[in-house]
Amino acid sequence: MKKIMRKTPSVWIWTLSFFLFFVTTGHAEQVVLPLTLDHKLLTSLIVKEAFGEKNKSAAIIGTPSDCMYLGASDPRFSSAGRFLQLEMRLSIRVGTQLGQECLVPVEWQGYITLVQQPVFDSQSFSLGFRTIDSSLSTLNRQPATIAGFLWEFAKPRVYEHLGRIRINLAPPIHDLRDFLAPLFHEEARQATQAMLDSLRGGTTTVEKDGVVVQLIAEVEEVYDPDEEAESAVLSLEEHRWLVRVWETWDALLVQLLITMALDPLSPEDHELLIDVLLDTRHAFVATLDREDFSRDFVREQFVRAWRDLAPVFRRQLYARPSDNSLGYLAFFTAADALAIFDRMGPTLGVEISEQGLLRLASMLTGRDTPLPYSLEVDDELRKLLQLPMLKSRSTQDDELQEIDLPIEEEEYDPFSRISDFLFAPVCAAEGQPFGEILEWRVPGGNKIEYVERVRKVLDDASLAVLARQQLPDHLHEMYQTMIIAMAWQESCFRQFVEKGKKLTYLLSYNQTSVGVMQVNERVWRGMYDISQLRWDIRYNALAGCEIADLYLRRHALRDKAPAPGIDTGLLTRGVYAMYNGGPGQYRKYLERARTGKTYLSDRSFAEKLKWVEKGDWQQISNCLGGG
Repeated sequence: MKKIMRKTPSVWIWTLSFFLFFVTTGHAEQVVLPLTLDHKLLTSLIVKEAFGEKNKSAAIIGTPSDCMYLGASDPRFSSAGRFLQLEMRLSIRVGTQLGQECLVPVEWQGYITLVQQPVFDSQSFSLGFRTIDSSLSTLNRQPATIAGFLWEFAKPRVYEHLGRIRINLAPPIHDLRDFLAPLFHEEARQATQAMLDSLRGGTTTVEKDGVVVQLIAEVEEVYDPDEEAESAVLSLEEHRWLVRVWETWDALLVQLLITMALDPLSPEDHELLIDVLLDTRHAFVATLDREDFSRDFVREQFVRAWRDLAPVFRRQLYARPSDNSLGYLAFFTAADALAIFDRMGPTLGVEISEQGLLRLASMLTGRDTPLPYSLEVDDELRKLLQLPMLKSRSTQDDELQEIDLPIEEEEYDPFSRISDFLFAPVCAAEGQPFGEILEWRVPGGNKIEYVERVRKVLDDASLAVLARQQLPDHLHEMYQTMIIAMAWQESCFRQFVEKGKKLTYLLSYNQTSVGVMQVNERVWRGMYDISQLRWDIRYNALAGCEIADLYLRRHALRDKAPAPGIDTGLLTRGVYAMYNGGPGQYRKYLERARTGKTYLSDRSFAEKLKWVEKGDWQQISNCLGGG
């Protein structure tokens, strides 16, 4: 028997909805997959199944206008020890129909609370409910008694109606199988398929948060990974494949976040969604060119993100009336199962694929859903980050990578000058192409004048952000100084650079960040127009100012009142750490500052900040050269 568990730190799954453990039985390992339906989800499923009339109601006997009527509405599940408790409103009318008249009608309205035992059918994968006891209460929720004949009329019919309810869990269980099967290494797929096919029902219990249905399967063997293969550096083709998978994962993450944000979020949940998105993207950018960028990267990112998002998913989606409640359950269980298999280490050979991510997307939406890695601005994504809508005025070709520099006069030969005299060049007749771009070419002469022009652009952008009146007045000067220092640190005030006789946008060493504020195209995908970030210095400056403002207000100042006297230097340096590495870097920087173990980038930015505060612009020659 191969060893299944490895000695790695456990990843704590915040939701208890789906965990996994093994029991050794003879020559096989017994896998137990407890599947939890929390009260909100259970309620939404029973409403869809048996209370589909207006106002979540069901006419058990007759209609509300009939002489004999029994109706129930607004069911709500909760736990009562080891049993379920189902409360619903009950309406009873009993009379004698005589022609068009209802003689001596007796009516009662109140609430009925039923104690129920959930029952899972392993053959059909359906969940039913057996009623054990019940009690009545008034509309004021006080204990109630009613005439015996009324209760004799209502009780057996209510019990029978509820006893017929069956929640079909086969679709999410089948989705779980279909999602998991392709994720395992080929060496383990036969055993994995046998394990998934052997799923059967175990015990069904009631916990604090809902009903737990145990699914049991047998697994004979597991994948034995090749340690050398695991540690090998990715080939170029493998690297490209992994980037494509990550891009699909990033598109799924955006889809998930936007879906969760359709209903109002608490401030804490809203911040969490933003943090997960930005930290996930920053982590990818930071790892992209490192040797530890492995085939496990996307799976590990998914697991970390899901650990944080699962509770929000529950609160937002399970409570939402939807025709896709079972799809949400399928998504939740599949995502949770992946997280649990990840805890087992490489022994099952789980590997996320593009196809697996597309399956998750279809569970989330209830239909086939493509996950394109689009570079277009996504208004819903900007709305999630509470960024104002930006008017796009890009006139450049999205594929434009460089432009020709104008030919200097001394490069003309005599024949070309005669030709120009006789035949005016077309470019002269039409005006200099890319004239606005060429204005921001770094001059060979006076660099200080050029820097002053760029500073004016940065000041205009920062003032536009401050005009939104979201930052306290006493931090305005600090913010504007920080923006100038960031531009100095990130680009040395350059939007463009020359390459031979071409001019192109300034691009970071890892090909991800562009322009004067080095806005990362992957981190901020969907929030800014890529072409404008590259070719419009004003747009790039505004984007950088918005990003810095977001990190300052929503993260650095999140847990503290921005009172006068705050250490603005520490605050500014912390914001820059986030600008470079995402929200998770703020506390890490504070710890580095406390221990004195700061990074070179921390110290370099602090130096630029001092130069800006002192107006020591001569230092610009260190990166732009003399002049």
